[in-house]
Amino acid sequence: MLVEEPGCGRSRRDAPEIDGQVYFTGKAEVGDIVRVIVERADAYDLYGTID
Repeated sequence: MLVEEPGCGRSRRDAPEIDGQVYFTGKAEVGDIVRVIVERADAYDLYGTID
């Protein structure tokens, strides 16, 4: 997942302005690519923690 802002980013398959986002807990800098373990989801977004 690409970190776009603190606590939020997109998977490699998600397009900006169209697809949902991935919200996460854990430390990562903007621009980092991290692995997130998804713990829950709603209609559009995913929520998890950095692996």
